[in-house]
Amino acid sequence: MARSYALDTQAAKEANTGGKRITETGKYLGTIAAAFYEQNQNGTEIVNIMFISDSGQECGPLPLYTHNGRGEVIAGYKTLNALMTCAKVKKLSWQNQSLDLYDYDEQKVVSKQKECCVELAGKKIGLVLQQEEYRKGNGDIGERMVLAAPFEHGTERMAAEILGGQNQAAALGSYIAYIAKNPVRKLRDGGQPANQSYNQVPQSQQGAHGPDNFDDDIPFAPLHHLVGA
Repeated sequence: MARSYALDTQAAKEANTGGKRITETGKYLGTIAAAFYEQNQNGTEIVNIMFISDSGQECGPLPLYTHNGRGEVIAGYKTLNALMTCAKVKKLSWQNQSLDLYDYDEQKVVSKQKECCVELAGKKIGLVLQQEEYRKGNGDIGERMVLAAPFEHGTERMAAEILGGQNQAAALGSYIAYIAKNPVRKLRDGGQPANQSYNQVPQSQQGAHGPDNFDDDIPFAPLHHLVGA
């Protein structure tokens, strides 16, 4: 006897979006589910973004490396400030909260206490996400998603346009056209991405749980409860 089918609206949404995880380069509208601060073993400071698209797909943690172990500003600081501009947030403050995150040592999703940003949680945002090749610990090449650039959710204006008082979005179209020609950042022979964007950090500043330890194949905890969905 044939199965009786009832409409599953979530499955219908995912039919054209490739499942629950964002795995394709492109621009996405959505919500910052959470943002949390941490330092790696070298003292590099990181703000990690957890993102849910308006279609229900998830991505994160997306790391932005803001300061090195000496306290010097590095490239991801610009990305974070652009993100704050597009989310209309002037300052960040932090509270200890419990988040469900993947643990590399235990190889499963566990509840962890993190310093979470109060102001960014729940903010609507647009993100340009790009695939990037990386070298896994076993020497194989994997692919992961990185935050290439943020933009304003309602207008698609990028940070410079917002700060410049421009009413019409123009820069994003050119950026997307470039990304479309370079959908995957390839590794150089030396193991670094060939076209690093300003949110990347040298491997010497990455710790054991930095990008080279990140694998999009690992299971992730559902993010919906973080934004009250």
